[in-house]
Amino acid sequence: MKYKVLLVDDEELDLKGMLAFIPWEQLGLEVVGAVHNGYDAYAILERERIDILVTDVHMPRMNGLELAEKALSLYSSLRVIFVSGYQDFHYVKQALQLRAWGYVLKPMDDSELEAALLKLVQQLDGEKEALAAASAAASDAKEEARPSGAAGKGSSKNAKLIIEMTAFIEEHLHENLTLKLLADEFSFSPNYLGALFKEETGVNFSEHLIDRRMRKAGELLRETRLRIYEIADKVGYRYMPYFSRQFKETFGVTPNEYRRMG
Repeated sequence: MKYKVLLVDDEELDLKGMLAFIPWEQLGLEVVGAVHNGYDAYAILERERIDILVTDVHMPRMNGLELAEKALSLYSSLRVIFVSGYQDFHYVKQALQLRAWGYVLKPMDDSELEAALLKLVQQLDGEKEALAAASAAASDAKEEARPSGAAGKGSSKNAKLIIEMTAFIEEHLHENLTLKLLADEFSFSPNYLGALFKEETGVNFSEHLIDRRMRKAGELLRETRLRIYEIADKVGYRYMPYFSRQFKETFGVTPNEYRRMG
């Protein structure tokens, strides 16, 4: 099943460019609408569930930030990518507060938007796999709880393993966590476990680990008064420059800037 995308930009050339130069089908995406203003976009959102909203920030009457806020009130799981010619931190701050997935600057590099969409699709696939795994594990637990002789269904060995692995990762974010350590913990070879993890979640181990560490760091920056080096240590980084660089690559701002925006 393809993820549904809604494009919104008041600039005709930018809108046509996104439609023409992004390989939507190859990315597993379906563009269900491409409109020039927030009102038309919201009308589509009211009648059709959308997975990804790609919207310009600066538009007349209803800007992209206002549209995203209204859209998220309809679908809390909606992912938003903003495109904008504005680098002002006022806009970036609002975008972060709306849990924006990405912020692509104009004049837009198609490859940058494509990369953001690809990463987002991988995350959505991973979430879908994790949800299916959790559901399968819950069904297995119910089957195992039945009296003997009751009809059962096939095992979900891989699903259970992925749930256990992701739980282990969450519990050990602060440690020097490697695929080899994980493989030793679950008694598999690193190559086999790495391939299995990617097959089941859609992302490789290192991508998942970085994403979880950065999201946890973001939570700690917003919700605690810990010093940044303390937060870095809590998510497994001992070298501050590397932590700061990784954080900026993920969120587009430094940890200090992110905290001030919160």
